[in-house]
Amino acid sequence: MRLDHLLQRIQGLEDLPRLFAALGHEPLWEEWHEPALPLGGAPGSRVATVGRYGGFSWLAFETGTPARCARANAQRLNRQGRCSGVVALYPGGRELAIASAFDPDAVLVINLAQPAAAGTASLARLGTPAGTTLAFAALAAEALAGEPIGRRFFRRFGDTLGRMAETLPEPIPTEQRHALTLIQLTRVLFLYFLQSKGWLDGRSDFIARAVDDVLARRRLIQRDLLRPLFFGTLNRPAEERGRAASRLGSIPFLNGGLFEPHPLERRWKTDFPNPVWRDAFDSLFERFHFTVAEETAMGGVAPDMLGRVFEGVMEPGERRSSGTFYTPASLVRRLVDAALAAALASRLRCTDAEAFERLITGEAQAIAAVKLFRVLDPAVGSGAFLLGALERLAQLRPQDRPAAVKRDILRRSLFGVDRNAMAVRLTELRLWLAVIAAEPDGRARDVAPLPNLDCLVRQGDSLADPLSGGGVTRSEARVIGQLRQEAVAASGGDKTRLLRALRAAERNAADRSLTRADGRISREIAELIGTARAPTLFGGKPAVGPDVFERLRHLRRARCAIRTGRRRLATEGELPWFDYESQFPDVLARGGFDIVIGNPPWVRAESLPAAVRERLAARYRWWRGSRGRGFAHRPDLAIAFIERAHELVAPGGAVALLVPSKVAAAGYGAAVRSALAAGTQLHAVVDLSADPDAAFEATAYPMAVVLSKRASPTGHRIRTVLDPRAPGDIAQRELGEGPWIIRGRQAAHVARDIRAAHPLLSDRFVCHLGVKTGADDLFLDPPAEIERGLLRWAIRGRDIAAFRVMARRRLLWTHDARGEPLARLPHAAARYLSRHEGRLRARADFVRGPSWTVFRVAAGVERHRVAWPDLSRGLVAVALAGPSGAVVPLNTCYVAITANDSESHALAAWLNCTWVRALAGLIAMPAAGGFARHGTGTVGALPLPLAAIADPRLAALGARAGTGEALQDEIDELTAGALGLTPQERSVLASVVGPDDRR
Repeated sequence: MRLDHLLQRIQGLEDLPRLFAALGHEPLWEEWHEPALPLGGAPGSRVATVGRYGGFSWLAFETGTPARCARANAQRLNRQGRCSGVVALYPGGRELAIASAFDPDAVLVINLAQPAAAGTASLARLGTPAGTTLAFAALAAEALAGEPIGRRFFRRFGDTLGRMAETLPEPIPTEQRHALTLIQLTRVLFLYFLQSKGWLDGRSDFIARAVDDVLARRRLIQRDLLRPLFFGTLNRPAEERGRAASRLGSIPFLNGGLFEPHPLERRWKTDFPNPVWRDAFDSLFERFHFTVAEETAMGGVAPDMLGRVFEGVMEPGERRSSGTFYTPASLVRRLVDAALAAALASRLRCTDAEAFERLITGEAQAIAAVKLFRVLDPAVGSGAFLLGALERLAQLRPQDRPAAVKRDILRRSLFGVDRNAMAVRLTELRLWLAVIAAEPDGRARDVAPLPNLDCLVRQGDSLADPLSGGGVTRSEARVIGQLRQEAVAASGGDKTRLLRALRAAERNAADRSLTRADGRISREIAELIGTARAPTLFGGKPAVGPDVFERLRHLRRARCAIRTGRRRLATEGELPWFDYESQFPDVLARGGFDIVIGNPPWVRAESLPAAVRERLAARYRWWRGSRGRGFAHRPDLAIAFIERAHELVAPGGAVALLVPSKVAAAGYGAAVRSALAAGTQLHAVVDLSADPDAAFEATAYPMAVVLSKRASPTGHRIRTVLDPRAPGDIAQRELGEGPWIIRGRQAAHVARDIRAAHPLLSDRFVCHLGVKTGADDLFLDPPAEIERGLLRWAIRGRDIAAFRVMARRRLLWTHDARGEPLARLPHAAARYLSRHEGRLRARADFVRGPSWTVFRVAAGVERHRVAWPDLSRGLVAVALAGPSGAVVPLNTCYVAITANDSESHALAAWLNCTWVRALAGLIAMPAAGGFARHGTGTVGALPLPLAAIADPRLAALGARAGTGEALQDEIDELTAGALGLTPQERSVLASVVGPDDRR
């Protein structure tokens, strides 16, 4: 019988065993004649045990307030430590409430007369097999809450982190309080995963009992339990443990940096008090079931959920400023496969499809090649890509001892760098858990120590180094590589000695490299100056071009940075940047990394400090070549990461990155598009904006770029999907610095031919962003007393439709007909704005002049204009002529300045035709909700035959359409002829727009 039908038949407690039998539980009927729990209902109400799943029992109550009764009794059971659920039935009100002692706040309420589909689905999840009693309790709590367990865990993790951090003393800076708390919580989190393996004295409740024991003896949880457990047990071989550590029982020696005092702990010697820890255990850790087996994690917290920790515990402002977002595991796997195939295809000189087939079938030559690969994530974040690479590389190798295979891969193949120390720590945690998951359960003494990942996953900024050092010699690289290999696997005193030797070797190599670089750059500077000063053959002064001066400035900046680095190295023993040449010199000595992969930060230039923008422009050619006028034309930080990845990858190696999709179309991406199309082999360029695997927990529109560092073969075609087995469908020769059209391949071919045959709109018209006030709440819809002569209608992007505009708001216009700010304002306006004088002068764009100055006024004063919205589902435009000519477009609009009204109507008709709308849709940058951005880069790149814009027939059609006539077919016919479209090309472009978008 269907579950909803069963629910509708429930009349009393006696009907509940049948419900739990339908869920696959053991049905029971044991009525309580002297109940020991509060009923939460009227005197005489009944209580019974109605079902059981393993050790988890269901207690049923008859009550008039089911939700309150279920929650109150679940809380009581929780305090008693009982693994039970509560069912509260109100027969008269036809209502059922269900809760679990595992999480009393999660209460599911069902209307028995009309069970909702969502409630029935949540109840049905209680029938999912879950193995142990504790696993089922966690699953039940998740099902009853109606919220995924991962989301609930990390919400509570974040709440606990915030509460604990607030209890640390004020002298500790806020950021360091946050970091100190996160260090402690991640260690305890790791303990729960160890407990799930049976490695904490073989007990599934080791931590809860140990905490209770410490509290019973009136000791301190952190000092007397956690510190001995981490620093005296997990980080020390059994034979070297003290008496207190030995009393903890059979616990493995795991080594690894997680179990060593952090520098912050050494600086701030402070512990969390017992009440704080007790709250963390009660409200967070003991409420969830943990398992390292991700495939059986139903109802439990598994390591694959930890990627969300880094994003979840960062402040939203910090997350936005750092451009850090969690990458879904399914997308990671696809990008890893694409990168492996591209790198292997280069090594074996075959296609991606053949390389991937040889890989997954286990061909010896392919596996041997991949075994030597070195993989780098230069902005490691939560470690998603290194973890994905570890799992995939392990799957490709024989699995006699899976944990040993993963240890070997970690020691030899994976490298990561990130600016954020907590990101590095979380990455280490996830990689260690991957090794632990591969170990058999319950054999703590047989577990080999974990590798020391602090040699491989390093804190630093991959972008911050100056332009190439002097290089590390092969002998230096060999010594450092050998020391790192030994240090990764070492423990105890050997580990300390080897790490000290490794750091010393890195410092010495860095110093010698910088010395050589200083000399090389100084010689080049001297040669440039000498050439510039040397007389010509006829005794005159040589002609020195601006490129020479630019090169001199560039070299002098680099030399200054290198000398600063040498001083820092001499005084503090470290460089102010992450130096790949001295810290991974053995890899670079082989030519570089075989694969550079990741999801680097996405940060627009305007969000970066000016000094950082200047440094990036001096260091990275593709960033420097991407700069234009204003912030709107400045590149995303991802551009610099693409160039850095290309530098760090070996010849023939693969780069696989997730970057903003606007890199394919935005003006600031022209330099990187040109460099990649001309100088690399592009394997895949994939728009992931609508891909379900790319459902970031942020409004993001990703694009995957997979390339190898080698020349593109003649006739090479690029895939628009990640699957290495798919055929290529874009000829690489078609791509250049112009927008890359990677959606709708048939339409893309038509667009390429059209663009090649006609001038661009930007060749004929200058486009402007609309007027900016910098204080819309002051200038828009001002008070009624403002003089009418200063009021004009203003339009926003949402006010524009094809050929039509609806002005809805009044603008206080403080400028004259030429766009100059008025010298004086009338009395009422002057009095109104004088109250906001300070705020007006503090606006970001304000430089000088009257405080009522507004900005970018050309869009508001030119007589002949065409406007279109920045954000819309499809390109639409309106001629600002006739009655609408006096409106002021605001900065959610763009405006093209025309010569006269006739030209305005012709241009509006051109932009509203089906074919141009389709071409714009192919290159526009996506936005939320199915919208797209139509900035000057998109519209300026549209084709525009000069004869068409001068055609009086098109102008006449545009003018008539502006009066409301339906003329789309006539406009499309005329513009198709101007573009020279064949019937087939018309059909292809029309299919891109769709019938509903034709206006």
